[in-house]
Formats: sequence, structure tokens, C-alpha cells
Amino acid sequence: MEIACSASFQPAMTTALYGKSGVGKSTILRMIAGFERPDTGTISYNGTTWFSSEQGINLPISERKLGFVFQDYNLFPTMTVEGNLNYATAGGVIAPDIRQLVDSLKLTSLLNSYPNQLSGGQRQRIAIVRALCQKPELLLLDEPFSALDDDAISELITEIQFIQKSLNMMIIVVSHRKDVIFEMAEQVVHLKDGGVVFGTPAETLTRTF
Repeated sequence: MEIACSASFQPAMTTALYGKSGVGKSTILRMIAGFERPDTGTISYNGTTWFSSEQGINLPISERKLGFVFQDYNLFPTMTVEGNLNYATAGGVIAPDIRQLVDSLKLTSLLNSYPNQLSGGQRQRIAIVRALCQKPELLLLDEPFSALDDDAISELITEIQFIQKSLNMMIIVVSHRKDVIFEMAEQVVHLKDGGVVFGTPAETLTRTF
């Protein structure tokens, strides 16, 4: 897939990638994270070049200071929920603020369960919490709410926004739902076949696509 895109994302801000299916939203997230290698171009964060085709730079995923939430959760099936969270935490011990988030999301009773014993919504919440265990500077969310009902989505967005402020964290989210974009994002990058269009959520919601 060929994607021509030039975009700047603001620190401590939530930006939504929006566009029709197949336009390359998830691919862009995977390129930022380092899971896929762009053919050309540059990816930089906070003054550090993560990828440059001209300079031959391709920073390892482990050095990119980010958390990634996949559409399919990507939890380790042979680990309990607590094991998944411990694995993602520096030092292997869940931090108090993450414990508080687990409790507020009503997940404490699931810590000894395995992913295949959980509902889709529960797995999705655990995947988001696991990404936050790393205290990332950048959080990438690929359709993170697809298995949740509206009330659960609103509750989880509130929790993510609280953590975002406390960590001064940048978030880039892919979502096909305009209501999620309106509630969560401050900037929208609308990917189109002819390039990209920047705007606010209100502009995105009223524009004819």
C-alpha cells in the first residue's frame, strides 16, 4: 500500500486519524510504532528521529517510548491478566496508579483470569491498561473501543484523558466513530485519496465526506 502523508501532531494532545476503510489509518500507526517500515520519508518525535529513509535510521520499537493498543487486543494467552500487566511494567510490578485504574474499571476481580476467559470488552480494557503500564509518552490506539458499549466507551475515555494529563502524553487514535472522535480528539487528520485534511472534531463531523 502506498500512503502519501505529511502530518504534525501536538504534544499532550489527542489526534484522531479518520478516513474510509482501506485508506491506510492503521498502517500509519504501525509505521509510527515501528511494526512496519515506510519505503520513504521521516518519522520524528520530540526532536528525535525514529525513522529516516535518507539517513538510514530505523529506531527499534523498544526505544520509541510508546504504547500500542491493537484491534485484536494482542494479549498473551498463557498469562493471566495480572501477568500481562506485570510483563508490560518496568520492574515487573504494577504501579499504584495503574492498580487504581484497574479498580475503577472494575477489573480487579479478573486479575487471575486468562484472556480466553474474558469477554471482548474486558480484553479491550485490559489491552488499554497494559499499554498504559509502560507510562508511554505516546499512546497509539487502533479502533480501541470496538467491543464496548456507549457507556463503557465514555467511562474509559474519561480515564484515559485523566492519565493523559498526569503523564503529559500524546495520543493518536484511529476510529471510524465520529462520536468517539468528538468526545476524545482535539485535532483530526482526515486521510483522503488525494492527501490529508486537518481540522477540529466539529469540522470533521459537519463536513461531507
